Amino acid sequence: MMRQALLGATLLLVAACGAYQFPGETPSPTPATATVNGRVVAVPCSPVQQAGSDCAGRPVQGLELDFIGGQATSFSVVTDASGGYRINLPAGQYVVKLKTYMRVLKGAQNLTVTAGALITDDFLLDSGIRVPAPQA
Repeated sequence: MMRQALLGATLLLVAACGAYQFPGETPSPTPATATVNGRVVAVPCSPVQQAGSDCAGRPVQGLELDFIGGQATSFSVVTDASGGYRINLPAGQYVVKLKTYMRVLKGAQNLTVTAGALITDDFLLDSGIRVPAPQA
């Protein structure tokens, strides 16, 4: 009897350890999921750019992206310091919503996720930074 209880406790411990995930760690995709990743940048970088200097965009840190699927399922991810994000999603159709005042210039906002795929969806946002118009 004691041996069976010990065996049961050991199996429970092994199963629980396999399901643990460290904070900030992204789980690997499974055969039923796909990984969606990308980078979010905003332009212009400043109201006045020097002649001859190009700005490819500044990273947008801390931006929440919501992936809204059928059956009212929703998954969220927040961009890191470099504007990057990575999320595993079940296969399906998603609408991508960015929680920001900035306008989306480029990036797929309707996404089809197929199981086992690695999808890159980068976003370019208009920061709204403009030089004030001269007052007449």
